[in-house]
Amino acid sequence: MDISVNQRNDEIFELVFDEAVIPISIGDMERLHYQLSKILRPTTVREKKARHQAFLAKLKFAEDSGIQALMRRSAHDDILVLLHASESNVTLKKKLYSNMSENSKKIYVEDLVFQFRQGLPDYRLDEAMTRLLKIAESLAKDGTLKFKRT
Repeated sequence: MDISVNQRNDEIFELVFDEAVIPISIGDMERLHYQLSKILRPTTVREKKARHQAFLAKLKFAEDSGIQALMRRSAHDDILVLLHASESNVTLKKKLYSNMSENSKKIYVEDLVFQFRQGLPDYRLDEAMTRLLKIAESLAKDGTLKFKRT
């Protein structure tokens, strides 16, 4: 069987199986990629989840100026994912919200309710956490993001 993938534009791809062509959105492509990774590379997926959990655990010890820098450098949607991921960690959740203006808090709270009313897909959590972790590592390397000793 001949299998290929073509990109029509920024939002649409084509999965081609022999003569059958199936258009697929970028969101569906991302979900497919995540599902294939879970099947083909389960160890890698588990390792990434562990890194993301360690990042969340460490982030609650970050200095406020570093949290603010992380939020300034990160995309709005990635911050939403971070806030959603911190829902069960009261300390981290308080730390994140305490480093926002009142207007920002209101916007993020409203967006959280709207965007995640049907839950947060694993692939979206993985992608956002990977981007946030890269930004945090960069900020830590240049001394902007520092952690208090525990």
